[in-house]
Amino acid sequence: MADVNLISEDEVPCSRMRSALSLQTPSSHVSTALPTVPASPRTTITSALEARPDSPSIQIALESLSLLSPAQEGMFRSLAVIFRNAQEQEGSISLSSGGAEIVWTSLQRADASSRRGLQDVSALRATRDILEQMLWSQSHLLGDAAKILADASRDVVWRDPLGDAGIVNFFLGVIATGTATDQLMTNALRLVGNACGDNDANRQRVVSDNNLRFIVKQLENPRLLSIVIPVLYNVCSEFEPAQRLALSDGVYLRLIEVLESGLLESTPSLSYLCRLLDFFEDNLNANDSSESAVEVLFRAAGATDLDVDDRVSLVDAAIAHLKLEDYQRHMVEFDLVDVPLSLLVQWYSPPRASSNRQTSPAEILAPPIRDAGEEEQLSLMRSNIIQVLSDVSAIPEFAAKYAPMDSPLVETLLGWLAGSHIQLQLCSCIMLGNLARSDSTCLAMISRFKVHESLLNILKFSSDTQVLHSVLGFLRNLGLLQVNKRVLGEAGTIDIVSRFLSTDAVTQLSHAAVSLIRQIINGSVYNITSLLSSLSLDEESPAHSKTYLSLLLSLFDKSDDIAVKVEVSRVATAVLRCLHSSQALSDPGLQNHLLHRLFSLHPNLCQPLSMMVTQSRWPIIRSEGWFAMALASRTTEGSVAIDTALQQVEVFGALEATIHGDSTLLAALSGSPTAVTSNAAGSPESIESRPSADRKAEMRTKDRENAMVLVNELLKNRERDQLANVTATAHRQRTARYLAHPVHAESAQPMLAPVRRLPMEDFSPPRPTSRPKNK
Repeated sequence: MADVNLISEDEVPCSRMRSALSLQTPSSHVSTALPTVPASPRTTITSALEARPDSPSIQIALESLSLLSPAQEGMFRSLAVIFRNAQEQEGSISLSSGGAEIVWTSLQRADASSRRGLQDVSALRATRDILEQMLWSQSHLLGDAAKILADASRDVVWRDPLGDAGIVNFFLGVIATGTATDQLMTNALRLVGNACGDNDANRQRVVSDNNLRFIVKQLENPRLLSIVIPVLYNVCSEFEPAQRLALSDGVYLRLIEVLESGLLESTPSLSYLCRLLDFFEDNLNANDSSESAVEVLFRAAGATDLDVDDRVSLVDAAIAHLKLEDYQRHMVEFDLVDVPLSLLVQWYSPPRASSNRQTSPAEILAPPIRDAGEEEQLSLMRSNIIQVLSDVSAIPEFAAKYAPMDSPLVETLLGWLAGSHIQLQLCSCIMLGNLARSDSTCLAMISRFKVHESLLNILKFSSDTQVLHSVLGFLRNLGLLQVNKRVLGEAGTIDIVSRFLSTDAVTQLSHAAVSLIRQIINGSVYNITSLLSSLSLDEESPAHSKTYLSLLLSLFDKSDDIAVKVEVSRVATAVLRCLHSSQALSDPGLQNHLLHRLFSLHPNLCQPLSMMVTQSRWPIIRSEGWFAMALASRTTEGSVAIDTALQQVEVFGALEATIHGDSTLLAALSGSPTAVTSNAAGSPESIESRPSADRKAEMRTKDRENAMVLVNELLKNRERDQLANVTATAHRQRTARYLAHPVHAESAQPMLAPVRRLPMEDFSPPRPTSRPKNK
């Protein structure tokens, strides 16, 4: 937005279109709340002179001015008339007879020069001297002189001369007195505002000695608001010193008070107030505004007659506040979260596709958007609101207040899940997902409100990446509760999310889907049964021998993203852990059946486990890999799979280094082909990448013990002649290498120790008192 010219009140008012950059002084057609500025100075001057028609000099001036149109009437000639009147009628100018003639002649000469395009600075300096006399004597005609100069300041050619001659500083002094009449104050503000338009020299004059604070103080005068705000805009526009000074002078708080008063509703000055808010957005802190600012800004943004750009500015200002925790807590404490939520509905355009579903009261829509550009702006604005509401819903106070799930706000969010509007669904998923951070809330969401049914329905039919990602994260939070895992499994969650397990899917969605699967199979034999079920019941179909785990392993093989690979590896570990748990042991028949399907249908199962033990970025992942391999080696089919994996140089070297405690060899293995560097989905969650020295030592000890158990299990299976793919001689030689090392003297006797488990938190997030934030 370009700097604004503050035009006189007798000119035609400008349009409120964004391309119109000029504003008028306050008049009755702008706002009935603001008084009309006195009549134009030309009329005022004529009336004042006609009061003494017997003055020959004044009559001559009137006769000469009557021959000129307003456009032709020169600034200095008009000033000369005012100054003569001030001397002869008021005696407010003290000049000798000869001195007066010199001044009038000088002004006439300057007027002639100005009509030729030349600006006479010396004449302006003389003008300032006279203005000072008029101010000192409290001349009633000073306001008329100020208007002549303010009108001239609209022309860019006069702005530097007015500053150089001291006229700008003079009127800054007038503003500083705070006692000027409304007419004089209005025109003083107009002159300063126009002089600062695209003129840093005059802006610096305002900033010097902190003259800006006197302009800011005029925001307390409701009669001058329509002038003061455009003046502040011109002073601060693209001039950071003025912006910083205005903020320290309390301008932001004043602007919020003006906005709350409603005095600028439906006036052009409201647009300039919005632009001013934009200037201060990046440097705002809690001390610069009021606690009610967020509510005031959001409610102002909800006005029906606002320009879209103004609406965006008001929302951006509110969002800038909500980036500060003090305002986030205030919003929650005083139940103000529903204010921005109502705006999301108000600004939502009508759905493009027809629907038989009746629109709910929560989805009553505003009138259609006028064009695609405004639709795009409103969509971006809704996204920004959703992002900041995500931050608000993540603070502990939000969960404490709304976790009982019986508030109108929660009811609204639940209604949006079943709706058809994408951004409303997104907002609901994020906020309810952040609310699902305690066992009681998660239990209520599924058992009482059946939230998972709406979420799974969105996963089936939605194509919006943001919504899908938030739904997957929401379900993951719900799946942390053990009793919810079975419900989610029975609802077909694994089958529904399987569409995100292809390389054609967005990487972030694939990672979120794998993470959700890992969450709901942890400790759930029922869900692992689903994971190992056939993709097709038709025995003649190739998909009959494929399972959902097959899809995960295929994703591991084809994906270039390390986070996805690690998450698939952790799924394999979770399966092995659960199938060797007390829950699985309670039904040996089912356990043996699932273990058989696990190894017989997934010959590539050990690929992700091999990656885990050969990478060096996350020590905890490496430990988890050795733990899983030790578990797998306990069965005949698992031993065959592990032995096949050990044929790889990197895997065998990692085993040797782990048993020998060779950290140098382990570090060298980090350059193996499995150490992929791409990380589009981000780092794997809940992984301790830089453990303490003591923690590292503990993990190395446990890794060695699990590796030794792995070797012992392989030896026992070989001795039973159950390793079909490896000759006894080759296996004996490999085993001898392990046992020949002095460290393993104790290994000469059979090893009967159970697998050494790492603490459970090493493999999955601890059961939290507060759940992860759903961003």
